[in-house]
Amino acid sequence: MTVVGCAGSDPGPDSAASSYLVEKDGYRLLLDLGAGAAGPLLRYAAAEDIGAVILSHAHSDHWADVTQLSYYRSKAIREGSDCGPLPIYGPSDMNDVLTSNPDDFTSTYAAAGELELGPIRVRLARVEHGECWASRIDDVLCYTADTEPCAAIEELAEGCGVLLAEASGFDADGPMRGHLTAGDAGRLAAKSEARLLILTHLRSWQDHLRLLDEASQVAGCPVVLATPGLRVAL
Repeated sequence: MTVVGCAGSDPGPDSAASSYLVEKDGYRLLLDLGAGAAGPLLRYAAAEDIGAVILSHAHSDHWADVTQLSYYRSKAIREGSDCGPLPIYGPSDMNDVLTSNPDDFTSTYAAAGELELGPIRVRLARVEHGECWASRIDDVLCYTADTEPCAAIEELAEGCGVLLAEASGFDADGPMRGHLTAGDAGRLAAKSEARLLILTHLRSWQDHLRLLDEASQVAGCPVVLATPGLRVAL
Protein backbone atom coordinates (compact mmCIF):
# COMPACT_ATOMS: atom_id res chain seq x y z
CA MET A 1 0.00 0.00 0.00
CA THR A 2 1.30 3.43 -0.98
CA VAL A 3 0.02 6.70 0.41
CA VAL A 4 -0.58 8.99 -2.56
CA GLY A 5 -2.26 11.77 -0.57
CA CYS A 6 -3.23 12.07 3.09
CA ALA A 7 -4.50 15.62 3.63
CA GLY A 8 -7.92 15.96 5.21
CA SER A 9 -10.80 18.18 4.10
CA ASP A 10 -8.72 19.83 1.37
CA PRO A 11 -5.27 19.46 -0.20
CA GLY A 12 -2.55 20.87 2.02
CA PRO A 13 0.79 22.50 1.27
CA ASP A 14 2.59 19.18 1.70
CA SER A 15 0.07 16.65 0.43
CA ALA A 16 -2.83 16.03 -1.89
CA ALA A 17 -6.11 14.90 -0.38
CA SER A 18 -6.87 11.27 0.44
CA SER A 19 -5.71 8.55 -1.94
CA TYR A 20 -4.14 5.16 -1.33
CA LEU A 21 -2.77 2.71 -3.90
CA VAL A 22 -3.01 -1.01 -3.13
CA GLU A 23 -1.02 -3.38 -5.34
CA LYS A 24 -1.13 -7.17 -5.51
CA ASP A 25 0.18 -9.51 -8.20
CA GLY A 26 0.35 -6.67 -10.72
CA TYR A 27 -3.20 -5.42 -10.02
CA ARG A 28 -3.61 -1.83 -8.82
CA LEU A 29 -6.58 -0.65 -6.79
CA LEU A 30 -7.15 2.91 -5.60
CA LEU A 31 -8.93 3.72 -2.37
CA ASP A 32 -10.18 7.27 -3.01
CA LEU A 33 -8.65 9.85 -5.31
CA GLY A 34 -9.14 13.24 -3.68
CA ALA A 35 -8.32 16.73 -4.87
CA GLY A 36 -4.77 17.06 -6.16
CA ALA A 37 -3.95 13.32 -6.03
CA ALA A 38 -3.97 12.30 -9.70
CA GLY A 39 -0.64 13.93 -10.53
CA PRO A 40 1.27 12.41 -7.60
CA LEU A 41 -0.32 9.04 -8.40
CA LEU A 42 1.72 8.93 -11.60
CA ARG A 43 4.89 8.59 -9.52
CA TYR A 44 3.70 5.11 -8.53
CA ALA A 45 1.47 3.81 -11.33
CA ALA A 46 0.52 4.64 -14.91
CA ALA A 47 -3.06 5.85 -15.26
CA GLU A 48 -3.93 3.04 -17.67
CA ASP A 49 -2.74 0.43 -15.15
CA ILE A 50 -5.33 1.28 -12.48
CA GLY A 51 -7.74 -1.64 -12.27
CA ALA A 52 -10.48 0.02 -10.24
CA VAL A 53 -11.22 2.86 -7.83
CA ILE A 54 -13.27 2.56 -4.65
CA LEU A 55 -14.65 5.93 -3.59
CA SER A 56 -15.57 6.01 0.06
CA HIS A 57 -17.95 8.97 -0.29
CA ALA A 58 -18.91 11.96 -2.38
CA HIS A 59 -16.86 14.71 -0.72
CA SER A 60 -14.33 16.29 -3.06
CA ASP A 61 -11.34 15.51 -0.85
CA HIS A 62 -12.03 11.84 -1.60
CA TRP A 63 -13.08 11.76 -5.27
CA ALA A 64 -12.41 15.02 -7.18
CA ASP A 65 -9.33 13.86 -9.12
CA VAL A 66 -11.04 10.85 -10.66
CA THR A 67 -11.90 13.07 -13.63
CA GLN A 68 -8.22 13.97 -14.02
CA LEU A 69 -7.27 10.30 -13.92
CA SER A 70 -9.78 9.67 -16.69
CA TYR A 71 -8.11 12.37 -18.76
CA TYR A 72 -4.73 10.70 -18.34
CA ARG A 73 -6.28 7.39 -19.38
CA SER A 74 -7.86 8.95 -22.48
CA LYS A 75 -4.42 10.11 -23.59
CA ALA A 76 -3.09 6.58 -23.10
CA ILE A 77 -5.96 5.21 -25.21
CA ARG A 78 -5.15 7.65 -28.01
CA GLU A 79 -1.58 6.37 -27.87
CA GLY A 80 -2.70 2.76 -28.29
CA SER A 81 -3.62 1.49 -24.82
CA ASP A 82 -6.75 -0.65 -24.53
CA CYS A 83 -7.42 0.12 -20.84
CA GLY A 84 -11.11 0.97 -21.46
CA PRO A 85 -13.50 2.70 -19.06
CA LEU A 86 -12.35 3.05 -15.46
CA PRO A 87 -14.31 0.85 -13.04
CA ILE A 88 -15.65 2.92 -10.14
CA TYR A 89 -17.34 1.65 -6.97
CA GLY A 90 -18.86 4.39 -4.88
CA PRO A 91 -21.83 5.84 -3.03
CA SER A 92 -25.26 6.27 -4.56
CA ASP A 93 -24.79 10.05 -4.44
CA MET A 94 -21.52 10.04 -6.40
CA ASN A 95 -21.22 12.89 -8.87
CA ASP A 96 -23.20 12.54 -12.10
CA VAL A 97 -20.02 12.87 -14.17
CA LEU A 98 -19.08 9.39 -12.95
CA THR A 99 -22.42 7.77 -13.77
CA SER A 100 -23.31 9.45 -17.08
CA ASN A 101 -20.11 8.94 -19.12
CA PRO A 102 -19.94 5.22 -19.94
CA ASP A 103 -17.02 5.71 -22.31
CA ASP A 104 -14.95 6.95 -19.38
CA PHE A 105 -16.38 5.19 -16.32
CA THR A 106 -18.13 1.94 -15.44
CA SER A 107 -19.81 2.92 -12.18
CA THR A 108 -21.29 0.57 -9.60
CA TYR A 109 -23.01 1.64 -6.40
CA ALA A 110 -21.30 0.29 -3.32
CA ALA A 111 -23.10 -2.20 -1.10
CA ALA A 112 -22.22 -3.99 2.10
CA GLY A 113 -20.40 -7.23 1.43
CA GLU A 114 -17.49 -8.53 -0.59
CA LEU A 115 -16.01 -7.67 -3.98
CA GLU A 116 -13.41 -9.59 -5.97
CA LEU A 117 -11.26 -7.06 -7.84
CA GLY A 118 -8.57 -8.94 -9.69
CA PRO A 119 -6.64 -10.86 -7.03
CA ILE A 120 -7.83 -8.52 -4.25
CA ARG A 121 -10.76 -9.37 -2.00
CA VAL A 122 -12.53 -6.28 -0.63
CA ARG A 123 -15.18 -6.09 2.07
CA LEU A 124 -17.21 -2.89 2.33
CA ALA A 125 -19.15 -1.58 5.29
CA ARG A 126 -21.25 1.56 5.53
CA VAL A 127 -20.01 3.85 8.30
CA GLU A 128 -21.23 7.05 9.93
CA HIS A 129 -20.46 9.97 7.62
CA GLY A 130 -23.50 10.40 5.43
CA GLU A 131 -23.22 7.59 2.89
CA CYS A 132 -19.63 6.50 3.36
CA TRP A 133 -17.99 3.13 2.79
CA ALA A 134 -15.02 1.82 4.73
CA SER A 135 -12.90 -0.93 3.15
CA ARG A 136 -11.23 -4.11 4.35
CA ILE A 137 -8.57 -5.40 1.96
CA ASP A 138 -7.73 -9.13 2.02
CA ASP A 139 -8.33 -9.25 5.78
CA VAL A 140 -5.05 -7.35 6.16
CA LEU A 141 -5.73 -3.62 5.70
CA CYS A 142 -8.72 -1.70 7.04
CA TYR A 143 -9.34 1.83 5.76
CA THR A 144 -11.85 3.70 7.90
CA ALA A 145 -12.51 6.50 5.40
CA ASP A 146 -14.43 9.21 7.32
CA THR A 147 -16.59 8.04 10.20
CA GLU A 148 -17.46 8.67 13.79
CA PRO A 149 -17.02 5.69 16.14
CA CYS A 150 -19.61 3.06 15.30
CA ALA A 151 -20.25 -0.68 15.44
CA ALA A 152 -19.73 -1.07 11.69
CA ILE A 153 -16.14 0.16 11.72
CA GLU A 154 -15.33 -1.85 14.83
CA GLU A 155 -16.57 -5.02 13.15
CA LEU A 156 -14.73 -4.27 9.91
CA ALA A 157 -11.44 -3.51 11.67
CA GLU A 158 -11.45 -6.52 13.98
CA GLY A 159 -8.22 -8.46 13.65
CA CYS A 160 -6.76 -6.35 10.84
CA GLY A 161 -3.00 -6.10 10.50
CA VAL A 162 -2.83 -2.48 9.40
CA LEU A 163 -5.44 0.11 10.35
CA LEU A 164 -5.46 3.19 8.10
CA ALA A 165 -7.60 5.56 10.14
CA GLU A 166 -8.52 9.19 9.92
CA ALA A 167 -7.44 11.45 12.78
CA SER A 168 -9.47 14.59 12.27
CA GLY A 169 -9.24 16.15 15.70
CA PHE A 170 -8.48 15.71 19.38
CA ASP A 171 -10.37 14.15 22.25
CA ALA A 172 -10.31 17.54 23.96
CA ASP A 173 -12.54 18.88 21.17
CA GLY A 174 -15.30 16.56 22.32
CA PRO A 175 -17.03 13.89 20.19
CA MET A 176 -16.79 14.76 16.51
CA ARG A 177 -19.81 14.19 14.32
CA GLY A 178 -18.86 12.05 11.36
CA HIS A 179 -15.15 11.87 12.20
CA LEU A 180 -12.65 10.10 14.44
CA THR A 181 -10.41 11.95 16.82
CA ALA A 182 -6.83 10.73 17.11
CA GLY A 183 -7.87 9.14 20.40
CA ASP A 184 -10.75 7.39 18.68
CA ALA A 185 -8.33 6.01 16.07
CA GLY A 186 -6.02 4.76 18.81
CA ARG A 187 -8.85 3.09 20.71
CA LEU A 188 -10.08 1.45 17.51
CA ALA A 189 -6.58 0.09 16.89
CA ALA A 190 -6.44 -1.30 20.42
CA LYS A 191 -9.89 -2.89 20.19
CA SER A 192 -9.16 -4.42 16.79
CA GLU A 193 -5.70 -5.63 17.92
CA ALA A 194 -4.10 -4.03 14.87
CA ARG A 195 -0.35 -4.42 14.52
CA LEU A 196 0.13 -0.96 12.99
CA LEU A 197 -1.97 2.21 13.04
CA ILE A 198 -1.45 4.78 10.28
CA LEU A 199 -3.09 8.14 10.95
CA THR A 200 -4.40 9.91 7.87
CA HIS A 201 -6.88 12.62 6.77
CA LEU A 202 -4.43 15.02 8.38
CA ARG A 203 -5.72 18.57 8.32
CA SER A 204 -3.04 21.10 7.47
CA TRP A 205 -4.01 23.49 10.26
CA GLN A 206 -3.65 20.90 13.03
CA ASP A 207 -0.61 19.80 15.04
CA HIS A 208 0.12 16.40 13.55
CA LEU A 209 2.65 15.43 16.20
CA ARG A 210 0.03 16.08 18.84
CA LEU A 211 -2.37 13.81 16.92
CA LEU A 212 0.34 11.16 16.86
CA ASP A 213 0.92 11.48 20.59
CA GLU A 214 -2.77 11.24 21.43
CA ALA A 215 -3.28 8.08 19.38
CA SER A 216 -0.05 6.50 20.63
CA GLN A 217 -1.17 6.80 24.24
CA VAL A 218 -4.01 4.30 23.70
CA ALA A 219 -3.34 2.31 20.51
CA GLY A 220 -1.32 -0.56 21.98
CA CYS A 221 0.66 -0.86 18.73
CA PRO A 222 3.11 1.26 16.72
CA VAL A 223 1.52 4.43 15.31
CA VAL A 224 2.83 6.48 12.39
CA LEU A 225 1.63 9.50 10.48
CA ALA A 226 0.71 9.02 6.84
CA THR A 227 3.00 10.94 4.50
CA PRO A 228 2.97 11.04 0.69
CA GLY A 229 5.06 8.16 -0.62
CA LEU A 230 4.82 6.05 2.54
CA ARG A 231 4.82 2.41 1.48
CA VAL A 232 3.73 -0.48 3.67
CA ALA A 233 4.05 -4.17 2.87
CA LEU A 234 0.78 -5.85 3.80
